[in-house]
Amino acid sequence: MSARSRQIVLAIGLTGLLIDAVASHPSFAVNRVTLFRVVTPQNEIVIGITKAELAAMQGKTAEAVTKVLNDVGELQVWQYETRAGTSGALEEAPIRKVAVAAGPATRIEPYTTARTILPITDEIMIEAIR
Repeated sequence: MSARSRQIVLAIGLTGLLIDAVASHPSFAVNRVTLFRVVTPQNEIVIGITKAELAAMQGKTAEAVTKVLNDVGELQVWQYETRAGTSGALEEAPIRKVAVAAGPATRIEPYTTARTILPITDEIMIEAIR
């Protein structure tokens, strides 16, 4: 096998790996979602905020989200929940649009996971309106 043939095979292989990485990990996609945990005396939920929404909040941290929540009084966000995906692997998926109200006992914390985080798509938004 010539050096040129090896380069072509390597380039094809690397291209395939890159396509697989982007397709199987939506967090690499443009509409990336950051997850946060909202803790109140009554319950605890995980919410997702898009990259664009975080940019409008002028921050990417839980503290920035808390500041906006306290300034505005309520945020409309997507609640996320762990579910089994089509391949059987666990993933974080948006399930419903919820209102998070500001309160003295409401805390917003960072939430990290090794699971795939599904983006908020137009299909999900249309279903939520129905």
